[in-house]
Amino acid sequence: MNTPTIKKILVAIDFSESARAAFYAALDLAVKYDADTYVLHVSEPVRAFDFGKKKYVDTIEAIERVEAGVQKRLDELWGTGGLDKVDRRRVHLVVRGGKADQEIIETAKAKGADVIVMGASGAGGPVTTALGSTSERVVRHSPCSVLCIRGEAGERDEVAEQVNDF
Repeated sequence: MNTPTIKKILVAIDFSESARAAFYAALDLAVKYDADTYVLHVSEPVRAFDFGKKKYVDTIEAIERVEAGVQKRLDELWGTGGLDKVDRRRVHLVVRGGKADQEIIETAKAKGADVIVMGASGAGGPVTTALGSTSERVVRHSPCSVLCIRGEAGERDEVAEQVNDF
């Protein structure tokens, strides 16, 4: 069996338990393959009403607040994950606004990702299919392989087995 060449990993996080497990799995892969990791959080577009123009506009301040909040949550994940083998300089935060599946696919293309790592179901909770609706759409339209992680961050041994099998 050929060993895949993985130099760029995109991991989508929404801070659900499944996404936490995906975050740790992506970083385990990054160590295994000596790869760069792009941590993507997609937020609904933040808009404010501009009374002068009588329309909604995106605000830089709101976007900066979202980025700061995501960075804080990412630091919390980092602090609790036992990630001492990971070179943090090779982990890059990306915050995008829009529809999650579309932004994940577009970011994978833009960054030249070799693999997307994401939770099998996200913050929206489980759905009636084996995958969440966002992960299902990403799998169908992705420009690269997708590793969907089942399980929770607390189940590190089970997640590590999924990564070792990849």
